[in-house]
Amino acid sequence: MRLLRVCRLAWRGPAFLVLTLAAWLPLYVLKPFLARRRYPTWRKVRSGIMRRWGRACLAVLGCRVTARGAPPAPPCLLVSNHISYIDILVLAAHSPARFVSKAEIADWPLAGTVCRTVDVIFVDRGRRRDVTRVGDQIAEALEAGDPVILFPEGTSTPGDAVATLKPSLLAPAAARELPVHWSVLRYETPDDEDPAFLSVAWWGEMPMTPHAPELLKLRRIDAELEFGDESIRHADRKELARGLRARMTAAFRPMTSSEEAAASVGDRRFP
Repeated sequence: MRLLRVCRLAWRGPAFLVLTLAAWLPLYVLKPFLARRRYPTWRKVRSGIMRRWGRACLAVLGCRVTARGAPPAPPCLLVSNHISYIDILVLAAHSPARFVSKAEIADWPLAGTVCRTVDVIFVDRGRRRDVTRVGDQIAEALEAGDPVILFPEGTSTPGDAVATLKPSLLAPAAARELPVHWSVLRYETPDDEDPAFLSVAWWGEMPMTPHAPELLKLRRIDAELEFGDESIRHADRKELARGLRARMTAAFRPMTSSEEAAASVGDRRFP
């Protein structure tokens, strides 16, 4: 059992890196020629490669996705709950879009370069003025015909509930009364593996290492992705956030209880 887990780590890590580089390189080469002069073509190429990258990486991870509902057609703003860094893979595989991500990732080796190439919108949530700037970028992306995916909880959770949605980045959609679509994600692991709220979810003060290597060792991950069947419009961003959360909460099946999550903070995965 231990040997199998080590073998999974040994081949999955390099395979994930190779797949990411194989997806990034053509985008990096094509972007200067397409992004300015033929933007619709660039968007189509970017979305197609991101979808294939997401599906290939999920296959490497042994992650099987059960998707319900239809992803919204672009241009659209899609909000989702946030549980793990592999949320990006699941959503990219089913609804490739421009993601809104925390600013720190822009400085990560390789990851920052890849994210900039695929037009990720970075936000520094600690700076109020930056939220305004990012709101303008989201509005520009929607006007250009791009789909945009946002995690308005502001942080990842153990999957015990849909946290309160921060309304600030919903302001562009509220001001224009644009339709906002929603989705919910959850994960499960086999009974002989650590529970998903610890082994897949990345939350609290969990360091990336050893979490990511342990995730790569998992035999299988079962992901569920549900798209809402109706979008929401509202001129008030706070009401829009409350309406989205109510619908997301109704559709979400918790992965753990808040009490169990709180009791696990002394686990070895936390510093």
